Amino acid sequence: MPVSVGAPRQLLRRLREVMAERESAQVRLDKVVVLIASNMVAEVCSLYLQRRDGSFELFATEGLNPNPSTPRI
Repeated sequence: MPVSVGAPRQLLRRLREVMAERESAQVRLDKVVVLIASNMVAEVCSLYLQRRDGSFELFATEGLNPNPSTPRI
């Protein structure tokens, strides 16, 4: 399926709007992964942030269990 020419611009505009909302950082990050996943027609989209010690931590995810020790039902 071809991506329309305006699709990237629309995604960037929507991401900018989400990040400007007066919500907590976690709520905004959760919305960002949903937007990206839906735009890419992906079942899973995750956002990891790198800590100062070099390790990565999962901060937001769509379509993936955020807590792997808890079974997803």
